[in-house]
Amino acid sequence: MGRQWHLWGVTVLLLATAATAADVPRFVSPRKFWGQLVYQVKPLKPEKVVALTFDDGPWGSSTRQVLQILKEEDVKATFFALGKHALMYPDVIVDIVKAGHAVGNHSWSHPYKAVAAEVAKQEIENTSALIAKQSQAQTRLFRPPGGNLTTGLVDYAKSKNYAIIMWSVDTHDTRPNTTAADIVERTLREVKAGSIILLHDGGGDRTTTRKALPTLIRRLRQKGYRFVTVPELLHLAVKAPTPQPSLSPVPLPTPESLPSPESVPTP
Repeated sequence: MGRQWHLWGVTVLLLATAATAADVPRFVSPRKFWGQLVYQVKPLKPEKVVALTFDDGPWGSSTRQVLQILKEEDVKATFFALGKHALMYPDVIVDIVKAGHAVGNHSWSHPYKAVAAEVAKQEIENTSALIAKQSQAQTRLFRPPGGNLTTGLVDYAKSKNYAIIMWSVDTHDTRPNTTAADIVERTLREVKAGSIILLHDGGGDRTTTRKALPTLIRRLRQKGYRFVTVPELLHLAVKAPTPQPSLSPVPLPTPESLPSPESVPTP
């Protein structure tokens, strides 16, 4: 039997029996990348690999539609989740992990401006804790909101051995006038082996991104690219397996430590 904790109307199921260490998904980087900014990598072998990444989810039906496209195309990707959205859609993180995708931390509330050190800690720790409690997945991948390196979040993430995952291909899929064809062609112009491609599954209407995604995947495959998750991409850049950071079990965030809830967004 399990216990249920109710956080502002959102139910999080806690299993009474903890999973074994082998059962816990761990999205971590080789030691080489601990505390480092990663824009792209250079695979040791001359292999055309790329990583698709999605920011600002989970976002209700939008993220689920992205997951369905990835399933149909047999592609694994990496989702950088916002804590406040994971709280609203607790089952979507579970589905992402079950489908074999990787999950990273994108902060709790997506701050663009500098925050106090204690706030930076809460932004990251609360998000990772909620991801772990929802899906058992433990992550040490962090993507700063907007790619901003000066908010204080990156400094805290570095101190905890997160790899700071940036991107080398910006599809500009959130720009109002961007078309699906623009997303595809921009990516094809800039992509190279080891590229990290920035897309979005949440934060607004992502119809254009979803429309572009199947064509983008197929065009990249035609050019010989293979798709991997960010952790897989990072491991292709090192010579041998490296020790993983020690990830102690994380506590369930309490209503006192979590930021105030927001209304559930419309996908």
